[in-house]
Amino acid sequence: MKLLLCSALLAGVSLGQVTPAPLKPAAMGASPTEKVRPVQQPVNPRPPDDGPSAAAQCLSFAQQAFGLAHSAYRQGKVSANEAATWSLRIYEAQKDDPGAAKQHLDRMVALERLAKERNQQGDAPMLDVMTIGFCRAQAEQLAGKK
Repeated sequence: MKLLLCSALLAGVSLGQVTPAPLKPAAMGASPTEKVRPVQQPVNPRPPDDGPSAAAQCLSFAQQAFGLAHSAYRQGKVSANEAATWSLRIYEAQKDDPGAAKQHLDRMVALERLAKERNQQGDAPMLDVMTIGFCRAQAEQLAGKK
């Protein structure tokens, strides 16, 4: 009877050791016999956000900022260069669109007209007229005009 009881105990102990716990890799500084618990992965990982793409966000911000800068320039709160810079950023965000250069040129022509008006009224320096003239000429190059 004692022999049967001892055999059953030994069998139970050896069954518990059939599947050893995973080991931490030695590269992580563990000894080869150190036991660690496996990292649990989430059952249903959260899918990535399906919001607007980075390119769409860039275009949206540039369009909004140009509108603000243009209005602020009209009121004399920013330089013409700031509005021109945001127009160029709109162009860069949509330059794969065949009409992007023409739209940028149209914005620069209108901004140049505004800069000249403001200069004639004494509300803007000649530097604004020259800056926007440069930007308009640059936009003409982008649009393929001479």
